Amino acid sequence: MTIFKSLLSFLGAASACAFVVFCLWVDIHFWDYNISELSLTEIVQELVLTTIVFIHFRLAKQYNAMRYCHILVGGFFLAMLIRELDALFDLISHGSWLWFALIAALLALIYPLIHYRQTLAQLAQYTRTPWYGLLISGLLAILVFSRLFGMQGLWHAILNDGYVRVVKNVVEEGCESFGYMLCLTASIGHYRSFRGT
Repeated sequence: MTIFKSLLSFLGAASACAFVVFCLWVDIHFWDYNISELSLTEIVQELVLTTIVFIHFRLAKQYNAMRYCHILVGGFFLAMLIRELDALFDLISHGSWLWFALIAALLALIYPLIHYRQTLAQLAQYTRTPWYGLLISGLLAILVFSRLFGMQGLWHAILNDGYVRVVKNVVEEGCESFGYMLCLTASIGHYRSFRGT
């Protein structure tokens, strides 16, 4: 990758991170200090997840060499997307998102398990790409850091009597959105590396 392309990639990733803060700002100012299921932050998270799923399933369709790895990654993010859309699935039945996520995960496991040797080789190959580290960093931000940093008990201890739930929500959703942007950046970079071959 040339220096110019590296600079453009950095600017794109920096813009994505700045967009996270912009979404939070819009939600705070126009949604009356509430980050609801219909907030800009939540909608952007869902669009980012949809894009990640699309990228990996498209790679699975187009490139045999890493097909099963991409099916697994795409299926994992599809399950995460279904979880993010829990309010929509609650219209069917409360908690029904879990069953849809399980179905998506099971469907994504079928071919990779049938071809498990190729799948393991492809996963090992993926871990050696620079995009794997960025994807894992994003997942850590989403699944671990945002949950721990957004714990209500922590924010009660920090703010004492000045506790306001919106602060906790903004921090948690901001960390989560940042993680999603890292995963999107990794997915786009990974896609571009395939397109270059």
